[in-house]
Amino acid sequence: MHIPFPPESSPWPRRLLVLLFGLIPYLAAALTGTPDPGAVGLARIHSAARSVYCGKGGNLVTTVLVAELILVGVLVLLANHRGEGRGFLASLRGAAGWRLLALLVLMAMPFLIGWNTGTSVCTRGKAYFWQSIFVEVFILAILAISYNLLFGFTGVISFGHAAFFGTGAYSVGLLMLHLSWPWWLAVAAALLIGVILALVKGFVGLRIKGLYFALFTLALAEVLFLLAGNRILVNITGAEDGFTFTVPDWLNMTRNRLFFYYLALGLFVGAFALVQRLMGSPTGHALHAIRDNEERAQMIGYNTFRFKLIAIALSGFLATLAGVMRGIALKGASPNVLGLDFTMQPLLMTIVGGMGTFSGPVVGAFVLRLLEQLLRDSVLTLGPVAIDIGERWPLILGLIFILSVMAFPYGIVGTWLSKGLHTREGWRRLLGGKGGGKQPG
Repeated sequence: MHIPFPPESSPWPRRLLVLLFGLIPYLAAALTGTPDPGAVGLARIHSAARSVYCGKGGNLVTTVLVAELILVGVLVLLANHRGEGRGFLASLRGAAGWRLLALLVLMAMPFLIGWNTGTSVCTRGKAYFWQSIFVEVFILAILAISYNLLFGFTGVISFGHAAFFGTGAYSVGLLMLHLSWPWWLAVAAALLIGVILALVKGFVGLRIKGLYFALFTLALAEVLFLLAGNRILVNITGAEDGFTFTVPDWLNMTRNRLFFYYLALGLFVGAFALVQRLMGSPTGHALHAIRDNEERAQMIGYNTFRFKLIAIALSGFLATLAGVMRGIALKGASPNVLGLDFTMQPLLMTIVGGMGTFSGPVVGAFVLRLLEQLLRDSVLTLGPVAIDIGERWPLILGLIFILSVMAFPYGIVGTWLSKGLHTREGWRRLLGGKGGGKQPG
């Protein structure tokens, strides 16, 4: 499915809005909070802010965030209702405005949950628990984005994407555990190892095509999975039990969960923006040409091998980054991160959300992971039969996948863009707007 990529207005107004959205509540908390005794400088400011935003239930920070969300929501609606013009409102029109609003909602989410449940974002409770769930969603979204770059935008199918994900988790952990490398050096080395693995995979695997390439990637991931669980390497990898390692306190998700939440959110947004920028560049157009018709792309002069290698390398980098984040978040790794599950998950998320769209894999990651969490403890009663959804989740997931493919043949976002356009245009005209062109997902 082809999705056009129209040029968007300057992103700087939106970036400034995001900065102010986070800075204003923090400053308000710092000015009204009570600093720790003896704290000086930035530590004094932060301790004063923490005394406010760590409060249970609604607090000043929550109030300011809700007010900001309402204001931005009104501006986005106004920008899309007008449908034309320049300046600040123009930067909020179309998909860019709705993505910005979604990002701001995610920024405010811990405090909104704390407000709704009467818990604190800093201590154990509902808000604290849901931050860990969303961190996992952000990590899976990065993994799905990386898979969509390879499969959805380039047309290269891989059954071994977990090799990059597991490499990230194992590399960063083993380097910190056995070589005592500082966290930043271990992260950089893990990402480099992931890129090298992607280049090797590309140089060797791209010489075969189609199903044979997919089977090659599956075999490579399986080799790494077997190595990680082999008892011969038990002193290094912990074999089937895996291993644990320590991280700096500020990177410890147990002690600084709110910071880790925003770190994961920032990396997720960065991965999304990176792929969006790539696909809007000449390289991205070449990848589209390769996906649609590789032979024709070769005929008009594209070096398809080189461009597919670029896609595999960047996809491997992002998947490795997701694995690094998971390793640090859990402070450990086990062979399951190299298993088939972490290849099938991004594949399902991409297909359910909409392959070849920007927002599709993200929507798929959020829908499937949050749906699993919400239904995990549910019991479905059909007459005399009681079905524990948590125990039967793989079966339920399969049914969801079948139904979603039937209802959304191009994925949720892809179907919305392809079949829902005339409906949305009709509503815009009915409400007085002039409508607009199709926006990328």
